[in-house]
Amino acid sequence: MWPFSKKQKAPGPAMMYSQVDITEAFGDNQGLGSDDWIATVPLNSSTPDPVSMGLPPVGADADEIHRVAAKLSELRESIAVPNDGVYCPVCHIANTDIGRLRTPCPQCSRPLLKFGWD
Repeated sequence: MWPFSKKQKAPGPAMMYSQVDITEAFGDNQGLGSDDWIATVPLNSSTPDPVSMGLPPVGADADEIHRVAAKLSELRESIAVPNDGVYCPVCHIANTDIGRLRTPCPQCSRPLLKFGWD
């Protein structure tokens, strides 16, 4: 037997998200026009340990929520995903027009981030 114990790996997140909000159901973007906005739901409200999954903690302030979401959006922006749109993780709204990416949110003026519908 080897006299040294094996080095244990640090546990990583079991799952990682590419955005901090979702819509109520798959296909919610169907039939929406470029001027239509739909409500989104924060993922951290239904996740037991949101921080370990790369999400902001429950009760985080707007700046922290947007900061975390912007990092996730950068990852998502590096991958071409058909039918992605934009969202504001602070105002909890989404739109199908990817051309609005990084433009001001119509409610809070923070930059809109990339949003996946599926």
